[in-house]
Amino acid sequence: MPLDDSTISKETDGTFNEEYCKWCYTDGEFKYKSKEQLIDFCVEHMANENWPAEQVRAHMEAVVPKLNHWK
Repeated sequence: MPLDDSTISKETDGTFNEEYCKWCYTDGEFKYKSKEQLIDFCVEHMANENWPAEQVRAHMEAVVPKLNHWK
């Protein structure tokens, strides 16, 4: 995800954490406790008639394990 001032996460002291977006990491804490929880959330919000849930899930299952937090 491209990060800019509106999407970059912040630490508890308000400083930016440029490694993560605000939807995954906020106020010093990760929002998702498991890869599966994050993938389920993404499928729910990204799937549409042009990108079916099965394709979104397959894509996210390939991408999420490569993110720094899940390595």
